[in-house]
Amino acid sequence: MTLINPSQPDFLSLVERQMQLTEAQGMAIRGLVDGIRQMQMDVTEKVEEVQMMVQEVRDSVTLTDAECFQLQTLVHKKSNSLTKDRYQESDGKFKDTVGRYRRLVWSKLKSRFEVVKYSHIRRIDFDDAIEFVRDFRPEDYI
Repeated sequence: MTLINPSQPDFLSLVERQMQLTEAQGMAIRGLVDGIRQMQMDVTEKVEEVQMMVQEVRDSVTLTDAECFQLQTLVHKKSNSLTKDRYQESDGKFKDTVGRYRRLVWSKLKSRFEVVKYSHIRRIDFDDAIEFVRDFRPEDYI
């Protein structure tokens, strides 16, 4: 049997003190974890907001000059092609008919995409606009 020496520090009180320090550290770490978790949720929320705003901007951006040029070139080719199906280039009505078809394609394209100018078509609709012109048939609008 070992006797406790009164000059030695109380072992039990040392263990209790160490336990209190450990509990205090645990609470501090828990507070840090909770704070980090809250920051993570806040950042995730902000990222989602930014993504929505970016999508709104993307959805409202209109055609670039290069896309307008591509669309314009395609409309010109389409109106020429439609006219060649009906008239010879040497025919006097050829130019007038090309102009009528061109105006018809532009008019229906702007109506389809609900814009006043074709350059106001949204970039996200560019492929649909190209497809619309490629598939355009005047018979569909008579």
